[in-house]
Amino acid sequence: MRLANRTCTLLLAAAILLPLGSCKDSVPPTATAATLRLGEGNDARLSNVAFTESICGVVAATVFITENTKLACDVVCLNTTGPCIQFASDHITLWLNGFTMTGAASPPAGCAASPAFGPGNPGPFPFDGVSTAGHDYVKIRGPGMIQTFRRHGIFVFESEHAVVDHVTAHHNCFSGILLGLANDNDITDNVSVRNAVASGAAPCGGNCITNSNGNRIRRNHYYGNGSIATGAPTGTPNDFGVGLVGASSDNVIEDNNIGGNINGIIVFPLTARNLIRRNIIAGNPPVQVSVTAGSPIGVDIRDASPPGANTFADNHCITYEGATFPPPCPNFPRASGIR
Repeated sequence: MRLANRTCTLLLAAAILLPLGSCKDSVPPTATAATLRLGEGNDARLSNVAFTESICGVVAATVFITENTKLACDVVCLNTTGPCIQFASDHITLWLNGFTMTGAASPPAGCAASPAFGPGNPGPFPFDGVSTAGHDYVKIRGPGMIQTFRRHGIFVFESEHAVVDHVTAHHNCFSGILLGLANDNDITDNVSVRNAVASGAAPCGGNCITNSNGNRIRRNHYYGNGSIATGAPTGTPNDFGVGLVGASSDNVIEDNNIGGNINGIIVFPLTARNLIRRNIIAGNPPVQVSVTAGSPIGVDIRDASPPGANTFADNHCITYEGATFPPPCPNFPRASGIR
């Protein structure tokens, strides 16, 4: 864990982006059947995990978790100045247990002002559903849903060896899942839909990877993310299903389904050595967006990196904007869904 200089390094992540007051079990479970929606013994990922804490009901302030914790019922988060749940220790698991976390926004109403970082924020970890807050070897496991938070659904910040899997990130104001200054993490088997309606010029969407290296983004589904607000790197709409932002390098983006977003994948100019392969990236943006908002709006792959800086291989895609030659799209390998 690297707790030193977190506030300073936060400002380096220009596209990302809080916390006191803790509350556990603020409303006790009222239905025994609901608390047993899923059984630890029925999930091999959780069979050896002992859950000693639970969260349920209305949460008025940030819950700081130091032990393995599960949701015991649906959670409604009233906090508008910090995350709903924030990790406060390494090597622990948060299990959504089939339940839903709902934030205080009603996007686009109630969202944080873009870009939602820097001066004026209440601290280094604002407005998110779940923040890893610099802790390593932590896990956020579904099934379950994180929705309508004022910024990101999940903020993996300055963490290493974290796992996010089987989570649905739905209708959050900025990104569904954001990795900021985060290295060597696994984001797998998630669904990220209808995020980033209020991110403005900040590049956000289903899964933003900003100034983060060596991560593995596999077998996820990204649909319907993004708005038509313009911004870096090309002055065109810059939201996405998956975005490689800042100087993110050595990440693997593979076997994902990416459709109906403003852009499918965006690759920023300083990114390098990222491998983007075997994804189905098609239908970005939806046809009606192009009809109502004009053209050009978005493409399956919008690539602002130099030719050869990143590798595109065996993606099923139709539209491409960038300097790679021959262009990686259109390309039609056999489409059999996520492998």
